[in-house]
Amino acid sequence: MSANSAAFDHLTGFRWRQGDPSLADTEAKLYDLGVLRSVLDEVVELAVADARAEGATWAKIGDALGVTHQAVIKRYRKAVVADA
Repeated sequence: MSANSAAFDHLTGFRWRQGDPSLADTEAKLYDLGVLRSVLDEVVELAVADARAEGATWAKIGDALGVTHQAVIKRYRKAVVADA
């Protein structure tokens, strides 16, 4: 099993709002995914700040996240500066 498929299985198994009688299953799943996305964004932001503090270049961080260094700088520079 690849890391991607393991992560996918884990995330699709997450249940927070699913089973809520006030929501359709598809709506509940979207709420669950929204929570997960928010938490993941925060964790990535912290990891980027840690990597920069340890001297990682924007290019290496971009490579690790699968985006260009310009995209990483645009998205995380303010968060990294705020943590400094």
